[in-house]
Amino acid sequence: GRLTRDFGDAAAGGPARGLTYAAPPGARVVSPCGGRAVFSGPFRSYGLLLIVDCGNGYHFVLAGLERLDAEAGSRLLAGEPVGVLGSGDSGEGGRASLYVELRRNGQAVDPKGWFRARS
Repeated sequence: GRLTRDFGDAAAGGPARGLTYAAPPGARVVSPCGGRAVFSGPFRSYGLLLIVDCGNGYHFVLAGLERLDAEAGSRLLAGEPVGVLGSGDSGEGGRASLYVELRRNGQAVDPKGWFRARS
């Protein structure tokens, strides 16, 4: 997908605590790390949400999914499919939105460093 909101960008509730990507509706979403799904389901206004415990105090939050393919408690491999994006009603010109937040010991950190270190 294409990055539409960067970590720290101005947002309605203050600086963005994650990354927002616009992608085609129905795009496959994969786990950014190997670990365990600790939450999988609807959450407030985020729609379907997945939280992956990556170990060493790191957790990824993935939101904007229309379908979840990982259940809480399941073991995940990095790159394993975990869900599908929605229909694109996000106002991004028919593109769906995926929100990605990385937390270390409960605090949001910029996930770009995580992705650079693993590519």
